[in-house]
Amino acid sequence: MADKKSLKGTKTEKNLANAFVAETTAYARYTYFAQTAQKELYFHFANIFTETAANELHHAKIFLKYLTNGPVVTDPVSVDPGILSPTVANLAVASAEEEKEGVEQYTKSAEVAEEEGFSDIAGVFRSIAKIENHHKERFDLMKWQIDNDKVWKRDEPIKWQCLVCGYIFEGTEPPVKCPACSHPYQHFMPAEENV
Repeated sequence: MADKKSLKGTKTEKNLANAFVAETTAYARYTYFAQTAQKELYFHFANIFTETAANELHHAKIFLKYLTNGPVVTDPVSVDPGILSPTVANLAVASAEEEKEGVEQYTKSAEVAEEEGFSDIAGVFRSIAKIENHHKERFDLMKWQIDNDKVWKRDEPIKWQCLVCGYIFEGTEPPVKCPACSHPYQHFMPAEENV
């Protein structure tokens, strides 16, 4: 955190506060979405939501570090928790939120920070915008897989890995149940080399 200029009263300070709230809200939203995916037997998607929630919480901590080194913003900030829905709808919400908050708002926030002389903060906003774009692309792919019945089916054989025991199976679909631990096919995901 090389920028020494005071954040007090700047647009960048407000953008950091809004980003902190957006990231903590995303953490809560994705934690819930993971629970929903788990209930719907999308175990791999639940893991991705949980991983993304952890990313969002870390982003919140990054923004908070800038705010705790100066005055606390007292202006109200808006919170959109999203609508609680089935996983396929949650993926659409997640993608839209990543686009709006992560990519569009953080790109604008980076420009404002640069204009106000906070190049270090501008760099952080740009870097996190890239991460959020990756999250969006991943959510779009997951939604496409559900919409096109490709969560557990592929046109060509791939390697599938059991999330429970690590068993690797090659085929266009995972086995009905894992031959090693007997968990059903929903516990399989494409092995790392196929993702």
